[in-house]
Amino acid sequence: MYKKNTEIVFRRDSCMFRLISLKMRLTYMLLFFSVFQLRAESFAQKISISVQNAQITDVISELKKQTDFDFLYNNATLKNAKPVTLDIKNLDLKKVLDLCFEKQPFDYKIRNKTVLITAKRRWDNTLWPAVEKWQVLKGVVRDSATNETLIGVSIMVEGTKTGAVTDKDGNFTISHPEPNFVLVISYLGYRTEKISISGQQSIEIKMSKMNTSLNEVVVVGYGTRVKGAITGAISTVKSDVFENRPLNNSLDALQGTVPGLTITKGSGQPGNQSYGIKIRGYSSVNESNPLMLIDGIPGDIDNINPNDIAEISVLKDASAAIYGARAADGVIIVTTKKGKSGKPEITYSGTVGLKTPTYLRKIQNTLEYAEFMDEGLRNAGINGFPQEVFDKIRANAAPELDGGWNYGITNYPGFYGYTDWNNEIYKNSTQQLHNLSISGGGENNNYVVSMGYNKDEGSLRFGENNSERYNLRLNYDFRLTPKFNFETRTSFENKSTITPTMLGNALTNVTRQFPYQPVRNPNGQFYGYQGYENPAQSLEEAGTQRGSSSRFATNFKADYTLLEGLKLIGQAAIRLDYLNDNGTNRTFTRYNYVGDIQDIRNTPNSASYLNLKTLNQLYQVYLDYNRQLGADHRINFTGGGSIEKTKIEGQTTYGYNFIGNDIFTLNLADRTKAAYANFTGRLSNQALGSYFGRFSYSFRDKLVLDLTARADGSSKFSPDKRWSAVFPSAALAYNLSEESFIKSLNTFDLLKLRASWGKMGNQEIGLLGLYDYIPLISIGGNYPIGSPNSGLTGANANPASTDRTWETIENKNIGIDVALLSSRLNFSFDYYNKTNNDMLVDIAVPATYGGTAPSSNQGKLVTKGFETSVTWKDQVGAFRYSISLQLSDSKNKLVELKNLDNYQEGLNKLRQGYGIWSYFGYVYEGIIQNQEQLDNYKKLTGVPARVAIGDVMYRDVDGDGKLTAFGDKSKGLNGDMVYLGNLIPRYTFSSNISVGFKQLDLQVFLQGVGKRDLRYEGNIATPNTFYWPSLSYYNGKTWTPERTDAKFPRYLPGGVGYDDIRSYDYRASSLTMQNVAYLRFKVITLGYNLPASVANSLKMKTARIFFSGQDLFTISKGTFGGNFDPEDGFRNEGTYPFNKVYSLGLTVKF
Repeated sequence: MYKKNTEIVFRRDSCMFRLISLKMRLTYMLLFFSVFQLRAESFAQKISISVQNAQITDVISELKKQTDFDFLYNNATLKNAKPVTLDIKNLDLKKVLDLCFEKQPFDYKIRNKTVLITAKRRWDNTLWPAVEKWQVLKGVVRDSATNETLIGVSIMVEGTKTGAVTDKDGNFTISHPEPNFVLVISYLGYRTEKISISGQQSIEIKMSKMNTSLNEVVVVGYGTRVKGAITGAISTVKSDVFENRPLNNSLDALQGTVPGLTITKGSGQPGNQSYGIKIRGYSSVNESNPLMLIDGIPGDIDNINPNDIAEISVLKDASAAIYGARAADGVIIVTTKKGKSGKPEITYSGTVGLKTPTYLRKIQNTLEYAEFMDEGLRNAGINGFPQEVFDKIRANAAPELDGGWNYGITNYPGFYGYTDWNNEIYKNSTQQLHNLSISGGGENNNYVVSMGYNKDEGSLRFGENNSERYNLRLNYDFRLTPKFNFETRTSFENKSTITPTMLGNALTNVTRQFPYQPVRNPNGQFYGYQGYENPAQSLEEAGTQRGSSSRFATNFKADYTLLEGLKLIGQAAIRLDYLNDNGTNRTFTRYNYVGDIQDIRNTPNSASYLNLKTLNQLYQVYLDYNRQLGADHRINFTGGGSIEKTKIEGQTTYGYNFIGNDIFTLNLADRTKAAYANFTGRLSNQALGSYFGRFSYSFRDKLVLDLTARADGSSKFSPDKRWSAVFPSAALAYNLSEESFIKSLNTFDLLKLRASWGKMGNQEIGLLGLYDYIPLISIGGNYPIGSPNSGLTGANANPASTDRTWETIENKNIGIDVALLSSRLNFSFDYYNKTNNDMLVDIAVPATYGGTAPSSNQGKLVTKGFETSVTWKDQVGAFRYSISLQLSDSKNKLVELKNLDNYQEGLNKLRQGYGIWSYFGYVYEGIIQNQEQLDNYKKLTGVPARVAIGDVMYRDVDGDGKLTAFGDKSKGLNGDMVYLGNLIPRYTFSSNISVGFKQLDLQVFLQGVGKRDLRYEGNIATPNTFYWPSLSYYNGKTWTPERTDAKFPRYLPGGVGYDDIRSYDYRASSLTMQNVAYLRFKVITLGYNLPASVANSLKMKTARIFFSGQDLFTISKGTFGGNFDPEDGFRNEGTYPFNKVYSLGLTVKF
């Protein structure tokens, strides 16, 4: 019974055991497969990463972000890690680790979601003879261009596994059993070198970079792109453009460096150079400028420290459309420098420069003036000067106090000497720039702190005149968690300028001084000859204008990885601008030659006080999503919104009739007259809200499509017009070089076709007030009505414009990019067409309207042009060289102006059917040489009756027998005025030539304009009146019976009864027009990098000294014999002179 029961039990238990065993096995199997699947899933986590020459710690951090694996290692293990370059998409973790750790001096193992990194074992020395018999070679590896040491370079003995990696100082040591062997040196981004070793024990190796420009990262709107994947017309400028140059302003460095970017400079005045900036010419008649972004925030680069700039991207076509309402004139994106992880590195750079004024107006000396005036007086039928005048001038005779010899001013002393007023007023001056930066960081953070100082002394001998700028910046980036990154950008800028109050008046009068007039009388007082303004006295005694502008800006940006490939990015920025401008107008006494008081100027004295505060706030948030779809497709989406607010407030106060010239505080001003109560204020608020998005698609890196859209709402428009229509854009790039039939040619590194279309808005124009959609009353002026201490302000009505809205510019572009011969040869070409279909222009109203008419969207402007560039860069041994050429052109046409199509003789900003800033005038037919020509010419109606032999003839263009400007339109006659040219520069070009050999390098940057038509203005532009001297350029160039081939007509001084003929001879015509095309040697720099041994002995990492010259040579024909700088935007008397600059510079790193 027991047995049976036992058997039954055991049989049952056996079945149960088998069942349990089966369950356990199944459970183990399930657990095994679960763990295996979990492990497989862990290893199968897809990773996409693109880095170039990155530190291994940065790569590890990125892998942490994209996976849930941890990494365990000793910092010493990674000490000699090589830089890592990867461009992978959707690979498993293990494959990525294999690629990362390939040829690294360490291995890895994976245990429980932890990657353990350990040093590789050294090679078994038993395979070699005793170490003491080996050949030991020590060396250092450097960059051939910068002379900086390279970290992580692979040094291998050819045909063996023996090798080394350079340390943090670029040093390496290799042991080999034989004295003769070959080293193979390789480093990512550099050309691989082979060097034969023949017993030497030390060596210095120089490596040269390969052209990897196609993989450069380019900053675009709300993101970055690899240069090879760019679909639009985007140009970049790197930090080297701003280095080794004596730059007072960053815009100086940009001039000529970017195709399609035209920068003009109107003056050489410190702190007030009056730059003009255009991207691909005009987009509107309303003088708007490109949108400038500093680290993603609207701003300007006038006062930014050039040494803080890491890169500038210029968006020229539809690529700018993502910035919507302010992108019509293109976008300039400035990225400031980031810190570098590692030990703190200190960099100092400084230049000291000598400035020499150029293109000063060369006025006739005393003898030239007398001879020229004598010729002119006789042409006017007036007796000239007696011979004794010329004899006394040649003898430098003493002054005659009882009377002068000059025509019309014989009651004043007569002088026979010569005063060179250019030398009396202008001088050589100096400028200095100093920059100090400290950069460093750890594994999860980096920083750079920079300080800059710039002082630019003026070119005037009298009065205070200079500009000073201080810059302070802190850029600090850190990673809070593997998924959360934070960037901060904080800066402070201050610029102060000191200028004589009567600067404009004084500079105009420099050219109006008689060449014989002394600066001071015998008593040492400033001398005012015949009541003429003495520019030296005006500069020295008339008062000072002091301006100070400060900017504090802080910018916080954070990105958080929500999911794989999906980031949330937020940015907040605040900018505070302060402007203070105080000026004094002092009374001063003018004396005659014997010391008696002649008169008192600037009465009553006065002072002005201006302060302005601007607060700008920007808040934006957007999502950025990147996803690889299979092996061939990649998408990117960026979308978000922003709000920007600007508040401006300030006031201006004037005080008059102060009790003295020493203290100008408002409580000492005279308050007894209403006319002396002069003060104004300003308070304004505006806002701009935006939504934006971009979708990008790439197929095998062969086809790249970009689509963007943006909508803006502006407080400048009425509520029903406040939100714009969507500003869209589309751009397509086709990389033909990715096609197999192109690859088979083994010719092209890049062959890319591009096409783009987009619409951008333009709201940053002067014609747009903040509240123009509401009828406004303008309060201004002061009318002395009432008791002595009161006054009434005036009021003017400004009608509203409720229908006015954005200007919208349609932009089309096609382009091609080519790279050949291992990217040593690069070529690019773009053609574009911009159309402004709803340009804001003034509404024509009758003169009796009684108010200021608002502008309306009724104009049309079309701008077309092209730009091209070609670059060759190569190295032969230790000799390296490169040359780049750029050419661009832009031409606009005013297609529609409605009823504002009025024009006049000379320069016209607007005329329908022509470009902005066009000249109109007469066709010059030569100079009348004889009586027969005179008689025939006088048969034309409209010719002045007193025209004589030696005067100018103009063509009767419409053939109606009359010399008329506009003609009789009812008879189909257009008159005799024709188009003469355009003031806007055409065919802008530049070339950068660079050569280097070992530590020595030379760079020559040339820049110029192929065509720019202009007519000089003011009294200085023509032979002058009897009371103002003329340019010496006219000597021997005016018609006389002995000079019948002269370029200019007979000289008739102004003010002697022939002003009508004088004006007729020099009216706007093909005679008075000049083409100021020029070629300028913009910068020439000769530099020397100290050998590493010398630098190290001085406790420095690197050191460089250089000599630089700016604007040293210029070739141009239209300058009136070197009297006008071809870049001069004033074209008149009174231009503050431009300068040549000779600089000595030093850059050191510790």
